Amino acid sequence: MALRTYNNFINAISQGFGNGNGEPFWDEVQTLTVSTPSGSALPIQRLGQSLVLPALPVGVAAYIVTRFLTQTSTTLISCMLAKLIDLGRLDFSGGAPGTFTDGSTMGTATVLGTASAARFSPVICEVTTAMNAAPGTFTITYIDQAGNTAETTAALTPGASAPVRSCGTVALNTGDLGVRDITAAATSAGTTPSGIIQFWGYIPLGFTIVQGANQGYIKNLLTTNCTAFRLGAADVLGCFAFGSTAVKAMVGWVTIVGEET
Repeated sequence: MALRTYNNFINAISQGFGNGNGEPFWDEVQTLTVSTPSGSALPIQRLGQSLVLPALPVGVAAYIVTRFLTQTSTTLISCMLAKLIDLGRLDFSGGAPGTFTDGSTMGTATVLGTASAARFSPVICEVTTAMNAAPGTFTITYIDQAGNTAETTAALTPGASAPVRSCGTVALNTGDLGVRDITAAATSAGTTPSGIIQFWGYIPLGFTIVQGANQGYIKNLLTTNCTAFRLGAADVLGCFAFGSTAVKAMVGWVTIVGEET
């Protein structure tokens, strides 16, 4: 049954095609993070461990996230729930040029009625292994939103001694809106550099706004800014917090409904 009306969703949940009260989402930043690349205008933290969707059960064609709730220990931040796309990672250890492990592309989708349109995304950097005090710089080479290849960024500098969960956005070349794929990345200079940066593309599913410490916020993804996005097996959901580098904790959950075949 295609989920096209609220009654369809209610029927699917009542017939056992939902995940009950929701999938728990939790994380804790125990060390002050550092913007990476340094100088990023918007502080970002990884705040929500990855949720990898399981194999589709018999009779289910896709997963649809219907609700996203967050509660954090700090105030005045926004949290984004998104489908994450692994665009690759860069290991700084061993010195230049580092070791780049390629990931996936942003893929294609039917967008605004156009079938197989190429997706593109801004790039979020996430420190997954702590950086050392003088890691040097790095660049990425990418295919931009229009399909232009071999675009290389200016040199970017990781935050010095940036701990795990430190994040930031990559400054792309003038006129570029996002990337379809990262094809290469390399380090330069540094003093005994170490650390690993993960590159994420993303498809936003919803934002919550935490206006008061220890105050929860619920975002209904069907009734406010409808984002009935169909997800499949092995898709990865993750959360980022914007506007703060402070130590904090987050607890929440996502509610998912299965669309019947």
